[in-house]
Amino acid sequence: MKTKFIALALAAITLCMALTGCMHTDIGIKMNKDETGSISATFGIEKDFYEEIKASGDDPFEGKTTVTYELGDETYIGYTETKEYGSYADMEKALLEMTYQTDMLDEMNDEEDAEPDDSEYTLYTPVEEKEDNHIFSAVEIEKNGGIFYSSYTFHATLNPQTGDYNGTAFKDIFKVTISLEMPEKISQSQGGAVDGNKITFDVTDVSEGGELAAFCDANNTGLIVGIIAVFVVLAVIGAIVAKKHQQ
Repeated sequence: MKTKFIALALAAITLCMALTGCMHTDIGIKMNKDETGSISATFGIEKDFYEEIKASGDDPFEGKTTVTYELGDETYIGYTETKEYGSYADMEKALLEMTYQTDMLDEMNDEEDAEPDDSEYTLYTPVEEKEDNHIFSAVEIEKNGGIFYSSYTFHATLNPQTGDYNGTAFKDIFKVTISLEMPEKISQSQGGAVDGNKITFDVTDVSEGGELAAFCDANNTGLIVGIIAVFVVLAVIGAIVAKKHQQ
C-alpha cells in the first residue's frame, strides 16, 4: 500500500508540473464600421505536454490543421478557427458562448476517478458541481452616432475561474490573450496595451476576472465634404440656370 501511495504521489506531482501553463487561448476580435466583424480563436497546448498526450494514444487536435508558435519562453501546438459575423449582436453571443478547453482535463479526471481505491469504501459519493468554464460573463459591442459622427464601444467582463485540476489551480493551467481591432484609433481603454486601432489584453490570472474595455470615435469627414460638394454643385447649376433665364 505504501508503494502504491508513493507512485500515486509521484504521478500527481508529474501531472501538476505538466499542467502548469500548458493551455493557451488566444481570441482575436475585429469590429467593422458597418457593425459586422469576425472572431478568431486559437487553442494551444504546450508542445511537450501535447507530445505526451499523443504518446498515450490520444490526439486532441486530430483532423485539424495545427501550427507551432512561441509564447514567451514556451512553444505551443494549436489550431485556429475564424468566423465572420453579420452583426455586433451575433459577435456578443458568440463570445458569451466561448469556454476554456477543459474537455481533455475533464477526461483525465474522469479516468482517475473511475479507478477504485481498494482501501476506501463508501455508500454515497456526492456529485461535484461543475465549474462554469465560460470565458466571459458579459460582453457589450456597440456603435452609436448618426450621419456625421460615430462611436464604437467594446466592453467585456471576464468570468473568474477558481477551480483546480488534480491540485493545480485553474489560473496556473491557462494563459489567455485577447486582441481587438476597432474601426478607428482607440482613444480610451481599460486593461490592455493600445497600438493605434488595436489593443491587446494579456490575462495573467484567470481567477481574478476583470473588465476589458476600448472606445473609439470618428467624424465622418468624407461624408460631410461630399454633402457640401453636392450643395456647391447644385448652387452653381442653379446660378447658371438663373442667369440664362435673365438673358
